[in-house]
Amino acid sequence: MGECKLMKKRIMGILVCLMVIFPIQSAFGTAQNFKMTSNTELSELIINSDIVDMINLVNESLISHYLEGLVNFGPRLTGSENCSKAAVYINNEFKKLGLYSYIDPWKNLKYKSQNVIASLNGTDPSSDAVFVLCAHYDTIGDSPGANDDSSGVATMLTIANICSKYSFNHTIRFVITSGEEVGLYGSYDYARKSYERNENIVEVINIDTIGNTTKEGENIVYLLKPERSDLIYSFIKETSETYMDYIDLSIVNIGDRGNDHRSFLNFGYDAIQFVQLARGDYPIHTPQDTIEKINYEYLVKVTKLILATTVELAGKPIDVQVRIVAPKEGYLYLFNKAIFHPSKLNIGGKNLRGLTYIIGRTTAKINIITKDEISSVAFCIDGISRFPGFLQQPPYEWKIELSPQKIFPFTGKHILGVYVCTNSGKTAYDEMDIFFITLY
Repeated sequence: MGECKLMKKRIMGILVCLMVIFPIQSAFGTAQNFKMTSNTELSELIINSDIVDMINLVNESLISHYLEGLVNFGPRLTGSENCSKAAVYINNEFKKLGLYSYIDPWKNLKYKSQNVIASLNGTDPSSDAVFVLCAHYDTIGDSPGANDDSSGVATMLTIANICSKYSFNHTIRFVITSGEEVGLYGSYDYARKSYERNENIVEVINIDTIGNTTKEGENIVYLLKPERSDLIYSFIKETSETYMDYIDLSIVNIGDRGNDHRSFLNFGYDAIQFVQLARGDYPIHTPQDTIEKINYEYLVKVTKLILATTVELAGKPIDVQVRIVAPKEGYLYLFNKAIFHPSKLNIGGKNLRGLTYIIGRTTAKINIITKDEISSVAFCIDGISRFPGFLQQPPYEWKIELSPQKIFPFTGKHILGVYVCTNSGKTAYDEMDIFFITLY
């Protein structure tokens, strides 16, 4: 009889948690609270003559060709006829370069539109690594969107044009999204599909509004950097310094806010964004966001830096990488079993996207990619290692434990992290957001 009452009490606890989990989570703000470093360690940079040659191919004529081709469609509201026509144009431009490209439709309860996806496949048969460049082609209101974000799309098409004449170890993927202006829906859809396909997206560089400087004569480009993405920020900084004589552009970190790169972060992919700071005389989101306002000299520099960074990433060996493979991003878990995937709904609050809900005890599992011997693996919660989460022998799994306090079962939102260290001293880190409920 006592066991029966205990079971009823446990079931009632689960039902209560399920009823309150989603509305309460919204009060916690966004589903991101990234810390520490990227999940991949890359080799250091030295100047590369081939990359110098590629940098020198970037010019105003090439960029303006693509920028004008997109702006000529006029305002491109998500789901509009102009938006669809622009997608066909972008797709055709990628195909002209010999890239595999396709239009990828998406929808939610309010909007229906499409992304354009193109790939330059890597040549290393042992590598499944993918480096993503992302920009959006939709606009807001009656804006033609020359800067926001035809500048980003033109940069990507220019980079694709140049890179299509070369080959690289790892795959470069060009992701042109719609729905950014109305809720990041296109990037969210692509990031979710990539995660479900188990794609090994190592880094994401989002490019949004880079067609003019914050003030005249400025040789600075600004980055939106989540705390998680320290490594890619450092890599871009090192690239700008290594090729300074050919690019003449420095970078500045201005923190982070929610744009398309955040959709990738929601599903555990490292991401960062190139952007310009707002300036009073530049009319973003208005009919005056026209080609005449573009500073091509500056846009050429930013394009060169993104090109050099992308090529360096796609050619470098990956020393060690770790990915959390269980629990899965965006699922609801009940006692170590995934029972529901709310992120598939692609609706409403960004706070629900990619967050993993866990009721009861769940086992964390990882996948490590390295040719080196592994010396140790350490799991942590909110940056604090948890015994017995420190492992020196496989299987590298951990039954997730939070606080030993058992006063109240509703534990809340945390970051599950894992560190890997090899015998040669190489390290890697991965993390995911979890909303954890312990039932005692």
